[in-house]
Amino acid sequence: MMKKTMLFAASAAVLALTACGAGTASDQPSEAKPVSATTEAPAQNVRTPETNARMAQDSSEGLAAFTYYYFDAKNYALQTGDASLMRGAAADCSACLADADAIEAVYEAGGWIVGGQPKPLNVIAAGKPDKQGRLSAVVPFMQDASTTVGQDGKIIDSKDWDPDGTTLTVTANYTDGAWQMLSVKETPDAQLPG
Repeated sequence: MMKKTMLFAASAAVLALTACGAGTASDQPSEAKPVSATTEAPAQNVRTPETNARMAQDSSEGLAAFTYYYFDAKNYALQTGDASLMRGAAADCSACLADADAIEAVYEAGGWIVGGQPKPLNVIAAGKPDKQGRLSAVVPFMQDASTTVGQDGKIIDSKDWDPDGTTLTVTANYTDGAWQMLSVKETPDAQLPG
């Protein structure tokens, strides 16, 4: 009987302390869950891609980390219409900036994009940086099917998923402790470096 009384007293003390604390989990602010875009509504609560320390390395690993980040930034732009991170990573890449312009134009006109997420499967550096700090990498790549929806909710464009994917070659420049994308080109015949 004494054990039950002590257990009850201990439980009551824990409950009392919890009640005096900062509040229950439901009282705490919580990060809203991401909601994927549909043809009925754009994406919501999209998480901003994060940088990491490896991206600052002047190495093939640094280029790989940076390349994954660039495609995360593009994915963020596709879901939100905000291409500022994409532009920041690729200020010297004319094709990248053209992609950013096209994405922003859809959202500025009141539309949105469903899908189209870029998926780099690997980033394999081709050689070593040249004297200017440029390094290229071969990227086996897939992209989700996408639908562009206009302001009125009508489908403007759609692209099917290609189960075969493709290969990209990216070239970036390392200077002042950071990578900057110079080009992203589709190179389906590129051979993976040995």
